[in-house]
Parts: sequence; structure tokens; C-alpha cells
Amino acid sequence: MNRNQDIHVVLLDNHDSFVYNLVDAFAVGGYRCTVFRNTVSGEEILAAEPDLIVLSPGPGHPLEAGNMMRLIEATIGKIPLLGICLGFQALLEHFGGKVGPCGPVHGTTDRMTLTEAGLESPIFADLTVDAGPENGFQGTKVPIARYHSLGCTQADKLVSLGTCDSEIGEVIMAAQTPDGKGIGLQFHPESVLSPKGPIILDRCIEALLNA
Repeated sequence: MNRNQDIHVVLLDNHDSFVYNLVDAFAVGGYRCTVFRNTVSGEEILAAEPDLIVLSPGPGHPLEAGNMMRLIEATIGKIPLLGICLGFQALLEHFGGKVGPCGPVHGTTDRMTLTEAGLESPIFADLTVDAGPENGFQGTKVPIARYHSLGCTQADKLVSLGTCDSEIGEVIMAAQTPDGKGIGLQFHPESVLSPKGPIILDRCIEALLNA
């Protein structure tokens, strides 16, 4: 019996082609998953009794993505939230970050540089590709898939876990709320271009449910 089948993941669909890659990833992980479009009310989503809400990737700016910002306001700190790409940008906006154009980066594998907090996080433990004696056997680079043209360089109320270069400087690629009940990934763990994506996704869910 898969213990994950008792975990109900509600996925907010922001009208993106990656949404059902996430659904497939949750199925492989054994999670029970329900999908709602971002036009559905927060009340209806909460009535589904989610253990975890995932805010999906999608086009455009997070402030224009249906009811997503209102859903964050209604659930943050109460129900664990995992934001991916556009969903992460919505978390950044909620916590005072400013999301704007950072130059399009679509369909490439890049190396995210872990911050001190990222190096200490169990989410990325042993996933670096540059570990070796030249840096004390502790690497700082994690391969990830980038598909985005918006980004954020600073979010004082979130703990940055990793960054990548962009046209506007280093943009935040992963972060979490101080209480650990919200995690955001600018990159796509469900993409084949994120080699350790399935591990990262499972670890995010575990960390959120245990926060």
C-alpha cells in the first residue's frame, strides 16, 4: 500500500501545457490529485479538503491569473502551498516581491546556485553536480529546467534557496516561507530537463506536510 495515496493534492490549473505533466508526476508518486481551473472560487477548492495546494505554471503575470492571488490570501499559513513557475511568482508577489521581465529563457537546462539556506535544506541534499575536493566536496549547483520570461531579484519576506543569472541580475529560483508552509520553485521539476526533478518534487511535498 502506497502511503502517499492518503495525501490529497489539489492542483490549481493556470491554463498551461505543463499542468498535466505535474498530474502525471503526482500519479507516479502515488498521490491523489484533483485539478481545478484558476477561475474556481477558493471556497470550492477548500471544500475539496486538500492536504496540499499546488499553484501551477501558466502564461502572463501572476496578478492576472484568475483567483490565484485570492486563494493564496485565504490559505497561506493554513494549508501548505507549493508554487511552480507562475505559482511561485504569485507567492513572491504576495510576500512583497516584484515580478517583472527578466529576459525569456525557454526550454533550457541551467544550473541553479544554492544559497546558504539552500545548502542546508533537505530538499536539495546530495543533488549538486559540482561537488569535489576543489570546493570541500560540497557543491552548490543543481541542474534545473527554465521556461520563464518573468522573475524576481529580491523578496525580503521569503527565504531564498537558489538563484540563476538573468538579464536583470540574479533571479530567485527557489524559496520558502519562514514557517516552511510555503515553497516556491521558479524552475520546472516536472520537466525532463530537471534531472532530479521528481526527487525535488517529492521532497518539497514532504517538507511542506511536515512543517
